[in-house]
Amino acid sequence: MKAVTEEMIPTNPMGAEPDSIPPNSLKVSVDGNNAICFIQERWGSEKIVIIFEKPHQEWGEFFTTKYFRFEEPGKMLWGHDGNYMKLELIEN
Repeated sequence: MKAVTEEMIPTNPMGAEPDSIPPNSLKVSVDGNNAICFIQERWGSEKIVIIFEKPHQEWGEFFTTKYFRFEEPGKMLWGHDGNYMKLELIEN
């Protein structure tokens, strides 16, 4: 699988419905769990949104945070404590 970078993740503009899944979301594997992800732009800030195909053992149906960054392809650091997720592209 191909490692995901922030540049690969589609962004939804502020006017998008928050509960709808955008058609331009990216299919990914997050630590081995199938999901879709996108970046939501709202009120001048961005947050990453990950919606899992099946509930994740730790985060349930979705994960979202404004505190994320990619220091290397495929490794998304989040929060303030050094936590990270491994994101890989699911290619059709």
